[in-house]
Amino acid sequence: MEGEMTSRSGHLSPAAGPLEDDNLLREILLRLPPQPSSLPRASAVCKRWRCLASDPRFCRRFRRHHRQNPPLLGFFNRDSDLFPFVPTLEPPNRVSPGRFSLQRREGDRFISLGCRHGLVLIHNAWPNKVLVWDPITGEQHHLAIPPELVIHAENTAINGAVLRAAGDIQQFHVVLTVVDNVDKQKQHKRALAWLYSSETNLWGDLVSTPVPFKVSTSDILGDEDDVTLVFMGKPAVMVRDSLYWILAGNFVGILEFDLEKQSLAVIRVPAHMLENGFY
Repeated sequence: MEGEMTSRSGHLSPAAGPLEDDNLLREILLRLPPQPSSLPRASAVCKRWRCLASDPRFCRRFRRHHRQNPPLLGFFNRDSDLFPFVPTLEPPNRVSPGRFSLQRREGDRFISLGCRHGLVLIHNAWPNKVLVWDPITGEQHHLAIPPELVIHAENTAINGAVLRAAGDIQQFHVVLTVVDNVDKQKQHKRALAWLYSSETNLWGDLVSTPVPFKVSTSDILGDEDDVTLVFMGKPAVMVRDSLYWILAGNFVGILEFDLEKQSLAVIRVPAHMLENGFY
């Protein structure tokens, strides 16, 4: 009989509906909007839906499916010593600032280096480590900076960027960069960079490139006109497979790190851009 099926006991029972198929239900839940309230609301339907929507494998798949169009939950105020989270969505999708709070230990000195792909990169200046933090899961990775970078970190601010590894949301890369202002022979200034991979849990070899000296002068550093820095006022910009930072001070330009080639390059800024205010 159409619409009915025979059970093992021989009694007729209604045919199973589409939502009784776990695989089909997963496909439906997967296509819910990527808003913070979507999966919690689905979980409230019944115990079975809750088990499916809270399964870690499904959650990872949900994140991968919506990776290209994630909602902007909010932002972290880089200019505040407390590094607060500022939500941008309205209820019921508004995330409480306390949900993304970062606990500090006594003596911690946090300097935000930027956010990308759902990860936050922080330089903890006191123990000279960097922290990769996933505010959604609360997962933290504390990385000791490369030994060659320690001497520079003690004398000047270091900059950097974090990003997810291509095709794998579980792995990530960190790039740290600084300009060598220790060398007394000013004409031998170099930009330095290191690439960390969470897959190997290792920093790669030092990558460097020369930085011109006294090509142009910025008034941003006052009397310290012999110093060039990787500008901390703005985070790195990522275009295709390269990261870009502003160089400021004695030389004003752009520093490029090619992730695929693992190489550094200095890009000169046209004179008219300097005259009109490059920053």
